[in-house]
Amino acid sequence: MNNLEIIKNEFKQLKGQFIITDSWTVERLVAISDDGMDYYYVTYNGRNFSFYSCVGSIIALKGKINDKDYENLIHIGKLNHSDQSTLWANDITEERLVEIQKHKTGLMTLKGTDKFLTEVCWDLT
Repeated sequence: MNNLEIIKNEFKQLKGQFIITDSWTVERLVAISDDGMDYYYVTYNGRNFSFYSCVGSIIALKGKINDKDYENLIHIGKLNHSDQSTLWANDITEERLVEIQKHKTGLMTLKGTDKFLTEVCWDLT
């Protein structure tokens, strides 16, 4: 198994989950990307993507911390993450749905030779 297969398998297991990054932030793992020189963990903080070299590591939280505490992270994400706004609002308008889609589309537009190697996982798991 080559490195990319190992990274993709890890992503399949952890996609959509909250993880701790190499910079000690808690974010959602949403994709794997490539810039032609390196592979990257793509994380989402509720507003923007961050890219962390797969040479580093990520720390899974689900199953490692108390289930109640992990469920609280999901609850906070549903309330505050820009891609999750539809999950808690009772009066979602077509305009708001368009805003959410524009937000996602803007994030998924990469520059230069950068590309996603996996789908972007918007689900919170």
